[in-house]
Amino acid sequence: MRFISLLFSALCALAISGPVAHAADGVSVRAILIIASNAKGASDPKLAPYEATLRRNLPFESFRYAGEGSASVSAGGQAKLSLGRGHRLELDSEKGGGRGIRVKVRWTDDGRELMTTALVLQPGVPAVLGRRGDQAEVPVVLMIAN
Repeated sequence: MRFISLLFSALCALAISGPVAHAADGVSVRAILIIASNAKGASDPKLAPYEATLRRNLPFESFRYAGEGSASVSAGGQAKLSLGRGHRLELDSEKGGGRGIRVKVRWTDDGRELMTTALVLQPGVPAVLGRRGDQAEVPVVLMIAN
């Protein structure tokens, strides 16, 4: 009976420590650079899984894949992602509870700051970064935490 109690306690401790250890490791973040355009036409097939999200969040007609990067970021840590075409993201994550990870994002294009913002990335839920403007084409970043 003592052995069963000890085994049960060990299994409970293992079950509790698993998710905590995973959260402390942080998450992998994938970022996709997209060129959004007012030009009518088909969007890039690589973006098909995200097209509904892009259309719901942005007032553009088509979307073209332009590059991507990924990095792991731990809770309370930093990461840098190079997306191509001179675009970079700098991520500063904050410690916190919950299912997502809170990050401060600094987006630059050839060293020129395009945006600084903070958001909570939920695993598997795309977040869209972009600015509305009167230009025919604008860069957009789609971020996904895993």
